[in-house]
Amino acid sequence: RMSQMWVEGTLGIVPKLAPKIMLNEEGDNITLSDNRKMFSKWAQKWQDEDPYRFTKAIHNYAATNLIPRHLGPEYIIHGAKLYSPWDPSRTEITLVISEWFFDRSLNLIKSLDSKDHPFSEVIIMVPSSASNSHDYRKYTRVPVTIQYRDAPDFMDLCSAQVSTDWFMITNAYHVVANHVDLMFTPGKFVPVIPFTPATYPFCLKYPYCNEIVRLSQRWNKGHKQVV
Repeated sequence: RMSQMWVEGTLGIVPKLAPKIMLNEEGDNITLSDNRKMFSKWAQKWQDEDPYRFTKAIHNYAATNLIPRHLGPEYIIHGAKLYSPWDPSRTEITLVISEWFFDRSLNLIKSLDSKDHPFSEVIIMVPSSASNSHDYRKYTRVPVTIQYRDAPDFMDLCSAQVSTDWFMITNAYHVVANHVDLMFTPGKFVPVIPFTPATYPFCLKYPYCNEIVRLSQRWNKGHKQVV
């Protein structure tokens, strides 16, 4: 916005904004006031100096999803969408790991206790032909369960037998981050899941994404998001 004001003041060019931006919360069109004279006056005043000053009192997060701990010392906040952090007293979360052998997930399991994470249980999905004799209690305080899959590995998302309300899924080639931040809606306290809209610019112009949407609409005709 500062650069827009400077261009408008020095060149007299009023920025053209997208129609969706020019709507209020009720969806009605809004009209911006003509500030060219004021911006021109500012430009003349500051043309021989640096018109910008750095301040920690204002921060623009540009429509970023955040939880309170991500905020800094600023007093004026723009563009932040605040959510609630995970609360262990309200919900438990299981970590499901897709495994293809019997020991690829050991690296993740062994480092689990050194991480700040929300997982109360771990489920490792392995092929029915895999043998596993590991005592995971040696590596982590988190209860670990082995489940033998009876469907293709891409079905782990659906076939994992999870007892908690929510779970996250990864595979044996990853490790848990040092700090896991999960966002929940403040009211119903359900997890916030990022998605891509199934529109042409973001998805439908890519053949693989188009096919995913088309297949999903076989059972959900109104499907319009890609996770």
